[in-house]
Amino acid sequence: FIRGNANNDANIDLADAVTILEFLFSSGATPSCLSALDANDDDSVNVADAVQVLDFLFSGGAPLPPPGNGTCAIDPTPGSTTCSAGFCP
Repeated sequence: FIRGNANNDANIDLADAVTILEFLFSSGATPSCLSALDANDDDSVNVADAVQVLDFLFSGGAPLPPPGNGTCAIDPTPGSTTCSAGFCP
């Protein structure tokens, strides 16, 4: 997966922050890769993840933790968020 690429379109953009917020607040279906939504790699998905994506995109925030930067890879810090096999654009 690519951290922060919540909608699995191979781009980290505003749509990913919206996808995270929709999952949290609009009773959307559980994504097959919660790890991609965990943009700050704190092992949970919450509003801070959407803020992390927005900070990265629009405020010169730090790069998202690996696997990020458009490279699809296995999570180097596995935890309780999961990702089904094959979740790469």
